[in-house]
Amino acid sequence: MGFHLVHTSSAQARARGRHRRAALAAGVVGMVSLSGCMSASSALELPFTEDKSEPTGIAMPKFSSPDLPSTPVPTTESKAKDKGPCDLDDVTLAACLPLTTALASTGPGEALVATDDGALTVVAPGKTPREVARLGAPAKQLLPSPSVEEDRQVFVLRNDDTIARVTLVEGGTADVRELPDLSEPGILGIYFDRTSDTLSPRKLLVGDPGIEFQQFCHGPDGMPPLATAILDGTPQLVQLTGPVITPLGGVDLNDSIGGCAVMGDRVVIAIPDAQKVISMPVGPKSSGPDAAWEVKGSPEVLVDGDFGHISHVAAVAANQGIEVWGATTNKTAGAQPSESDERVVRLPSDGAAGGSPD
Repeated sequence: MGFHLVHTSSAQARARGRHRRAALAAGVVGMVSLSGCMSASSALELPFTEDKSEPTGIAMPKFSSPDLPSTPVPTTESKAKDKGPCDLDDVTLAACLPLTTALASTGPGEALVATDDGALTVVAPGKTPREVARLGAPAKQLLPSPSVEEDRQVFVLRNDDTIARVTLVEGGTADVRELPDLSEPGILGIYFDRTSDTLSPRKLLVGDPGIEFQQFCHGPDGMPPLATAILDGTPQLVQLTGPVITPLGGVDLNDSIGGCAVMGDRVVIAIPDAQKVISMPVGPKSSGPDAAWEVKGSPEVLVDGDFGHISHVAAVAANQGIEVWGATTNKTAGAQPSESDERVVRLPSDGAAGGSPD
C-alpha cells in the first residue's frame, strides 16, 4: 500500500483548466457571540472552487526515527500484570470508551472527547475521565471558541446536522444550549474565519457528493482555516480561502484521512486505515487579505500502529510545550479492538522537530 504527498499549484490548475465548481455554501453561523447572545442570519450562498493538479509523488518516510520518545511501559512484570484494561497511566488518558467521534482541546492539559452514544467527556492526565453531557446524537465535530480557556465554550455539530453550544462548568457537568436557527440539512462542518474581525462560527453546506470534510483545524489569527477532506475519493489537506477550497497536500492511502491539528509550523494528521499519525510542515505563503498556507516539506510519521486506528487528534498545551493527543476508533468495522478500546492517548510528537527518517 503506497502513499504519497500530493502538492497542488493553483497556477498549474488554471493552466490545465481543471476548475470545478463545488455546490457549497458558506454562511455565518447565526452570528453567535461567545457570551451566548444570538441573532440568526441566513446562509451566504457562495460558490466554492476547488483547485486541482497532478500529485508530485513525494514519498512518505518509513517509521524508523530514533528521536521519537518511547511509550512508557510498566517497570516490572507484576505492575504489568496488575494493570487492568481500563486502567490509566501517563500515556492512556481514557480507556474503555464507546467509539469516539471527535476530539478537541479545551485548555492546558485538557480535552473533550465525543463518543457515538452522544456523550461528551472531559479528559485530563491524572484525573478520572468525567462525562459532562449527553447530546442525544453523536457529535461529528467539536469547535472550541477562540477563547475557550476563558469562556469554556465549545460548539458541537451533531450527526443529525444540529448545532449546540456547550459551556463547561468547572468541576461539574456542562450547560448545553441548542441553536435551532443554525441547524439545517447538509452541514459539512463549522469553523472560524480568523482572517476577519468577526470571530463567530461559520458553516459549510454540502452540494457536491464528491466533497467530504473530516475536520477543520485552525492556526494563528490572520490565516485561513485548514481542514482534512476527501475530494473525489482522494484524501487531502485543504485550506478555505474565501470561496476557494485549495488542496495543499494529502496522504493518499486507501482513501483514508482523519482529523487534524495545527501545532506551530506543523499540521498533525490522522491516517486511521494505515494506523498512522503524521506531521506535515506548513507555513504562510502570503499574509494580509490574501493570506494562504503552503506545504514546506515532506511529512514525518509520529505513530505507526502503536494504538491501532486513530481518527481524531488534538494539540494540547502542556508544561513542556504542546502535546498531541489522539482518540482511537478501533471499534469500527474491520478493526480489531483491544479490551481497553476506545482510548484517548498521548502521542509522541518530539520527532516532528527532527529530520525526516529514511
